[in-house]
Amino acid sequence: MSEHSLAQQDMSQVMSEPTFSGSFPAMSRAWLIDSHAQIWRAWHGADKTRLDADGQPVGALLGFADALLTLLESVFDQNIQLPVAPHAEHGPVIVCTFDAPCNRSFRQAIYPAYKAHRPPAPSELTAQLPRCRALAEAAGLCAIDHPGYEADDVIGTLVQRLRKRNRAVTIITGDKDLAQLLGPDDRWFNPMRQKVLAYGDVERHFGVKPQQIADWLALTGDTADNIPGVPGIGPRIAGNLLKKHGTIDGIYANLAAVYGMKFRGAPRVQKLLAENEPLVRLSRQLTGIVCDLPLNLTPSPWLGIGENLPQLLRAAGVDEYRIARWARLPRFEKSQSVAA
Repeated sequence: MSEHSLAQQDMSQVMSEPTFSGSFPAMSRAWLIDSHAQIWRAWHGADKTRLDADGQPVGALLGFADALLTLLESVFDQNIQLPVAPHAEHGPVIVCTFDAPCNRSFRQAIYPAYKAHRPPAPSELTAQLPRCRALAEAAGLCAIDHPGYEADDVIGTLVQRLRKRNRAVTIITGDKDLAQLLGPDDRWFNPMRQKVLAYGDVERHFGVKPQQIADWLALTGDTADNIPGVPGIGPRIAGNLLKKHGTIDGIYANLAAVYGMKFRGAPRVQKLLAENEPLVRLSRQLTGIVCDLPLNLTPSPWLGIGENLPQLLRAAGVDEYRIARWARLPRFEKSQSVAA
């Protein structure tokens, strides 16, 4: 099965899940895309030799374009008709979030080893990132980053803002950290694994509630991001500690009680916690997602693709079949201007 067919299957699963919409129909839902995760996925599945007419690599760009097209088609498979001004504020919000370009995050300032084990992104990939962002904007989507912070923090801030506007969110990512942001009507979707998690699924999947994910990762560590955690404490023990005491603060406020907890090795775990408290506190600064960034942009509902999108697609070497599919989506009218 092709990468494009998989993308269609992935998104159709999310959009058709019986409990997906709940009290929030697709018109009132916001889709927040962890764009770098989608671009990386596209890069690893792409033909690395694919070049545009100027000899520039476009494999990741084409895969990202397919992912966006599939999302937009899936939204409108539900027979949604975009409202026009002055009622367009009720339309679906779709946002592409990005890590700030060429910028160390505050987490690396706190802990220089954060993500330091990862090899640099190939230049053939990084050269495509500006074009991926330009493509998202030409498709009429909001594209947002914030200096010194990661896409996770932009998503966290947007979740809080959109929730205040009575919008449920779906976070499109493969990053388990972002599950900490889910509320009762929200969804977390990993396209690569075709996995959808609702609020109630998080505890069954990870062993802790969404609001405990950051504390859980601070205790266990996270090898993906090179976050240390407590040596010798794994997911199950961390889950037991948090079920009993709620938070890291609760654990340390009741550290003596850990000795008598009913799991094997409780006295050793108490000792490990006492010896590694500074490391736990440091790790917690790294695992928590910032939700109050001073973003100077609030995403507006999606109103259709921009008029320059076909030109960008053709320049990237997108075939006419896909361009025709893009053309069937609503087009943005410049007279429309709304807030989310």
